[in-house]
Amino acid sequence: MQSFKNHSLTEDVVKAAKLKLKPLKGKEVSFTHQVSGEKVTGTYRGLKQMGGNSYAHIETGKGAHRVPPHHVHQTQ
Repeated sequence: MQSFKNHSLTEDVVKAAKLKLKPLKGKEVSFTHQVSGEKVTGTYRGLKQMGGNSYAHIETGKGAHRVPPHHVHQTQ
């Protein structure tokens, strides 16, 4: 039963992150790159679906990244 509780908690976190991202479309956001550990800044272009999951589409000057919504933060 414990795994079901964790699953619903994860769903709640992702839902909250999606709501937080809605007004940020076209604005500067940042996230920590998983491999290098560096902070990456780019423009948030919206949510994209891949494999049944939602990802934030972030364009940097060099390319684009798809990041889980709960990893994205607004830059100030």
